Amino acid sequence: MLELKGITKIFGDIIAIQDLNLTIQDGEFFILLGPTGAGKTTTLRVTVGLEKPENGKVYFQGEDISNLPPAVRNFAFMFESHNLYPVLNVYDNLAFPLRSPMNRLPEKEIQERINKVAHDLHITHLLKRKVSALSGGEQQRVALGRTLVRKPNIYILDEPISSLDYKLREELQTEFKRIHEEYGITIFSATHDNISAMAMATRIGIIHEGKILQIGDPREIYTNPLSMTVANIIGAPSMSFLPCRIKKENQLVLNFPEETPLSVGLERLKKIKSVIKNEEEIFYAGVWPEDIQIEKEIETTGFIGAEVDTVEYHGAEKFVNISYHDIHVKALISPGMSYRHKDRILFSLPSEKIYFFEPKQGKNIDKLLTQEA
Repeated sequence: MLELKGITKIFGDIIAIQDLNLTIQDGEFFILLGPTGAGKTTTLRVTVGLEKPENGKVYFQGEDISNLPPAVRNFAFMFESHNLYPVLNVYDNLAFPLRSPMNRLPEKEIQERINKVAHDLHITHLLKRKVSALSGGEQQRVALGRTLVRKPNIYILDEPISSLDYKLREELQTEFKRIHEEYGITIFSATHDNISAMAMATRIGIIHEGKILQIGDPREIYTNPLSMTVANIIGAPSMSFLPCRIKKENQLVLNFPEETPLSVGLERLKKIKSVIKNEEEIFYAGVWPEDIQIEKEIETTGFIGAEVDTVEYHGAEKFVNISYHDIHVKALISPGMSYRHKDRILFSLPSEKIYFFEPKQGKNIDKLLTQEA
């Protein structure tokens, strides 16, 4: 088990990580997900021992390893840039850590380890090639292989596939997941790519501005985001947010001239009012694209008339970007629906699918009340 307790790391005037606490269980594929500059790489570098924090401790299997050098920790760190040796062939790149002064394994054992990993990663035919002659995807496999042959305590991966094109990313997502399950290893990774994180991780930690905002399995975070920030980071496409308010007569409406009502039920309205104390205060209704209901021609109560901006195809899925006043909404539509730029469209927000967020910190009102209870 890996534990980071109260980690703070500062670079000059920049607080890269602030009082970060994290526990990763043996055998997990744990991914830190967040935007550029969130503190992901710094967290990994503190974990492996390449950065010393101002405060906090790193523990492995209950032992304080904060002052141990990286080599003694025996954590394999796979950099985004691969860090392969271009003058060596693939075999010698894989063998390099096993021939280091810390290991110095017999050549027979080195060969056995390399042959097994090369077979598992489908790179046996590349062993005699120079790494400079390999494609990006092949280099990534070699970099992964070099971490696997070491048999370290933990595999630490920094943006392992983000620099690759989409097809290679998709292929290597499957490869990483397979290797994790077949080898039963512990992986601690970081990425800004929410699609890759959702596909590979057993658990995800959402990090933003050096703080962990939420930890959970991918589905749990997607269906119960603690804040607007979390929803923006985890979603692909992102959640749409529409301003709303409570009218004096206890009616919840979208904050537009039409004042379209949102039917959420009396009990939920009471809960919302326990957080939104001031009537007429603006807060936000959030809906995932797949939950927005669409009509094209029939005027139906509760539907909002708007205009289509663009249509996007994401493989088998089709999305429309809708313009409504100064708000942009993205909705998933059925394959049989056809829209073009400037077409009229009707959309609605099903009450059971709406998330409500308070205005000050963007926190999920339902989750906020659950935590307080």
